[in-house]
Amino acid sequence: MAIVFGTDFSEHATVAALAAAALARRTGEALHLAHVLEYGSGGGSSAIHEAMRREAAARLEQQVQELRRRDVSLTPHLLDGAPDEVLVDLAAQVHASLIVLSHHGQRAPRWRIGSVADRVVQAARCPVLVLKASQPIEAWARGERSLRLLLGLNFSAPSDAAVAWVRRMRTLGPCEVMAAHHYWGADAHTRYGMPISPEAEVTPEAEQALRRDLTARMGDMPGSGSVWVHLEPGLGRPSEALIHLARKEAVDLVVVGTHQRSGASKWWHGSVSQHVLHDSPTSVLCVPTSAATTRVIPRLRRVLAPTDLSELGSSGVRHAYSLAPPGGTVYLLHALPPPAGAPIGAGYVLPEPTSAQERAEREQIAAELRALIPPEATARGITTRVELVTGRKVSEAICQAAERLDCDVICLATHGRSGLTRALAGSVAQEVLMNGTRPLYVVRPPRDE
Repeated sequence: MAIVFGTDFSEHATVAALAAAALARRTGEALHLAHVLEYGSGGGSSAIHEAMRREAAARLEQQVQELRRRDVSLTPHLLDGAPDEVLVDLAAQVHASLIVLSHHGQRAPRWRIGSVADRVVQAARCPVLVLKASQPIEAWARGERSLRLLLGLNFSAPSDAAVAWVRRMRTLGPCEVMAAHHYWGADAHTRYGMPISPEAEVTPEAEQALRRDLTARMGDMPGSGSVWVHLEPGLGRPSEALIHLARKEAVDLVVVGTHQRSGASKWWHGSVSQHVLHDSPTSVLCVPTSAATTRVIPRLRRVLAPTDLSELGSSGVRHAYSLAPPGGTVYLLHALPPPAGAPIGAGYVLPEPTSAQERAEREQIAAELRALIPPEATARGITTRVELVTGRKVSEAICQAAERLDCDVICLATHGRSGLTRALAGSVAQEVLMNGTRPLYVVRPPRDE
């Protein structure tokens, strides 16, 4: 593995090179120092181009000599082409784990932010570190101080890749990590199937569920330094919230994942990483999904088993218990029609019953659900929880329950003849598959049906 540093010999690049060298020494990786002579920079004269090449070679050698005093393995590269393309190609050739660029450049407009750095972030298969303030990174890499990180955290694959890189950084040195999540309160309540409160933008229950899931998304963080999740509700753009927090908290580095979107997709969805890269007051590390190398076998602890209490629906329940490990939990879920006055399209936990008849009906349903528990479940140490929910869209109620209960998998029968099962015969299973975020285990009916 190696680190690639692109230099244009500017004052900012010279300072940033010291940080790149410190990082290479800290990680034990080789440093590849590259300068790219851009096409057309010397005009049409071959003599001028050759003179520029000799000057660049001399300056590159001077920088090499300075960096070698830092006790780092170093290889210089004097290359021709478009800087962004050449740097990305070089990184692929040397199997680089990181590309480092300085924020400012003086030799050509393409080296400024919004040009080379943007295109490198867009195309690189490894993370790209754009240094705006090199000293904190260098001092941390030299073991002289802790690093204050702001991590953009959400439920996407690029965010997972960014989290994996923060874990790696904490193995190299102490890091204080603020993991920030920007969200709309109504979305959080919809995600977990919780009624929206007229008194507050976010209820404590929704915030607690969101914090639980985001903390689990981060997993165990090795090394030293505090780690906490910061929830930022609001209607603005996530990039603006991250930039504001970076200024307010005076962090040393902002770490964000990137989808590497382009074209119409970039125009439609926007790019958090690009906005942060442009406007962050401090250095930015952009991590693509491809940089996530950690492969962890998922653990099944909680299984959601929706059923309409029909024979076929109950067959899905039996499979749910086959998936649950010893010590695991199966949630038996039954969806009821929404009460009068319920929000259109909502699916959420049922409110407390308002009459003795309603209470008796729910107790009867709960008893029927408990009757589905296989006798060997207790012997295997599997716990059962009964959940009654409501919703006009059964698929939405199922997905929301899976999020709220933090289930690892949904075990669902495909169709039946009444109630929930009849709905599943149409499109509910497909809707859960398309719209849910949890793995789905589909139980097909016996062939003779």
